[in-house]
Amino acid sequence: MTLIKKIAINSRNADTSALLSLILAALAKSDWSTNTFLTSVIGKVTEYNTSLTEAINRLKTYSQIGEKDLVRDLQIRSLFKLVEGYTHIPVAEIKEAALVVYNVLVQYGLEIQHEDNAAETAEVNSMLNDLSKPEVAAAIAKLQGVAEIVAALTAAEKDFETIALQQAEGEGAKKDLATASKLKKAAIKEVNDNLVGYMNTMAKVQPDTFLSTAQTIAELIENNNELVKRRRTKSDEEVEAEAI
Repeated sequence: MTLIKKIAINSRNADTSALLSLILAALAKSDWSTNTFLTSVIGKVTEYNTSLTEAINRLKTYSQIGEKDLVRDLQIRSLFKLVEGYTHIPVAEIKEAALVVYNVLVQYGLEIQHEDNAAETAEVNSMLNDLSKPEVAAAIAKLQGVAEIVAALTAAEKDFETIALQQAEGEGAKKDLATASKLKKAAIKEVNDNLVGYMNTMAKVQPDTFLSTAQTIAELIENNNELVKRRRTKSDEEVEAEAI
């Protein structure tokens, strides 16, 4: 009777990484240094899991960039709409101040939010610089809420640039890093093809040495596979979106 079942190949990237870490931790509780086959398998799984973890972190950075860009775009739209609204107020002082600020904004246009990330960053920074000029800053001070939105946009831009820098550094250091999905498949194949069968056999041949570890690994994989089963009702698109 098979003790350890194979890992479901449609496990999520992050779930697979967590599972591999737990399997490696279970194996680390015993000394396998004299077992050349098992130490070789452990070494390969460890390498795959390290690379998989790095790839997942990169994917998280990509996701964060999108989120930060949405926040930045929201502040841009809020700024344009509020200032434009002030230009229609029939109060001379407020309308004049609003036109000073609006004349700066229209030089860039609301369309900057649809530029590629690098171009939008350049445009936003240039716009913020123009808005900080003394005569424009004085006009902003007369328009309730505008200074707060400018501050929020400044903070959103800095947040975006921080994440973008992290991605750029990651790309430079790991440009040849395989995708997370490919690493996940390779790691699962290593465990399924080499570790599972070996541990099942040795748990029967040398139970005193292998059975306890095999039972732990079996439970870990069973828990992972059960989680995969519960997600089968979701569409492929949903599963792919959640794969990180």
